[in-house]
Amino acid sequence: MTSIGGLDVAFGARMQVVRTNVMCLAVASTGLANTTTVPKYILNTYKEALKGTVVEPDFLYLYEVADMDGSFATTAAIHSNLFNQDNDGDGTADVTALEVGGVLRLISQCPLARNSAFADTTAAGAADGATVAPHYYYDINGNLALEAVIGLSAMALDDTAADMDATGVFSDAGSADTNAYAGLFPQAIQALAFKDVYDNATATEGGNLNAGSKYTGMHKGPFTVNLTTALQQLETGPSIASGAAAATLDAYTSSTTFGTMAADITGDAGIISMVSLAKVV
Repeated sequence: MTSIGGLDVAFGARMQVVRTNVMCLAVASTGLANTTTVPKYILNTYKEALKGTVVEPDFLYLYEVADMDGSFATTAAIHSNLFNQDNDGDGTADVTALEVGGVLRLISQCPLARNSAFADTTAAGAADGATVAPHYYYDINGNLALEAVIGLSAMALDDTAADMDATGVFSDAGSADTNAYAGLFPQAIQALAFKDVYDNATATEGGNLNAGSKYTGMHKGPFTVNLTTALQQLETGPSIASGAAAATLDAYTSSTTFGTMAADITGDAGIISMVSLAKVV
């Protein structure tokens, strides 16, 4: 469950404490050919296996190993087919979704909850290793807007406790003290979200400067957060070395067990967990 509950405070039940869990999985170079079902199988299996726990994933983010905004699909068409939405059925995409069934398009544009944010326009897909084009800030709307980031954590999905003990997510590799921890800073994620708001206000396209008036109003939000820095720490802490084999993932079916998946992706995946204060808009 993403929303922990409503806050009974002076400014009303529109304020919520929200937990956002993102499972991140690095895919070896070559990319996935079966994006129609494989991401769904992985996310659904992990949701069932971890159901009701603090680490049950809301989203699954697949990316090319060592390239956090790189496509996980073999071709741009396959990537686009997953996220493009033809709402009027005319054969042409009307919008490109931020997430489809919990499968996240970009770690830098993560909604606070499933179905809480959406894009108004299309954005180009990409082939394996190529950079996925983000949506412009002013093209993203939603019903849950960030007020503040309360906490941020992460863990590597490794099979052995030793992996976490020796080189945990927060380990400071540059320190002589092997027990030193660098940590993840929620204020960094919050600052990036606030920066998006101000950058949009001063943008020459879509922002207030474009209209030439100081009373033009603002695009509300932010409706998404940028978790790139958290993913960076997942990669450099436990050290995701090679990425899960694309051919192995492509062979998954609805019958593939959690045990099989966990063994296949050990050391190549992690879960980022953010707790935030959000406003229902």
